[in-house]
Amino acid sequence: MGFNRERLFHISGLLPLLTVPWLGTTWLIYTALAVLHRFKERIWQLYGGRGSLAKYLAVGMASAYFTEVLAIIDNLNKPPAERALFNSDPLIDLYLAFAYYIPFILYWGLAVRRYDYSWKEVFMIGGTTGILMEQSGAVFLSMNPLAWIYVLLVYGSYKAVPVLVAEDCLEGKRRRVLDKWKKLALGLFVEFTAFLSAGALLWLFKLVAEIR
Repeated sequence: MGFNRERLFHISGLLPLLTVPWLGTTWLIYTALAVLHRFKERIWQLYGGRGSLAKYLAVGMASAYFTEVLAIIDNLNKPPAERALFNSDPLIDLYLAFAYYIPFILYWGLAVRRYDYSWKEVFMIGGTTGILMEQSGAVFLSMNPLAWIYVLLVYGSYKAVPVLVAEDCLEGKRRRVLDKWKKLALGLFVEFTAFLSAGALLWLFKLVAEIR
């Protein structure tokens, strides 16, 4: 049964590829997650057995920036005022993206190194809270279940990628075991603390951009 679930997950990773003409490229990060899981043993060998926080952050930010580049591609054909980006200018958007993503990658990196979170748990918590945060709550308030699923897959995937890549290394660490409710509570704390930190950093980065 476990094998069948894994195979279904790998096959589901093809959906974003098949729907690019209609749904865009952003959720190809879910495809990336499925591919990484399919070849996880090889990925773990490449990552190494002694993964530092810096290495985790590098993988996490690579995942985040891959997602952001896909989002830019999806928005290029739209008028600047309608682009769902941090800034309508792609280069400024990539600059501001660092401010937004780094708190989520860093805080989750600290959490998974200390507590026994799996990539699936980070995927679900990070993806679900992403529905509330995307476009300042506009996606959640749209009451569109398809939009919720789309955002869940995007947010959950980019946050889960570094956990999956580092999973073998993390399992070798002496991490504290938490029950599911404590994991959920801590995960929500991580998410909303990161969200507030991201907002503050975005304000600072925008201020610096205006001064320059």
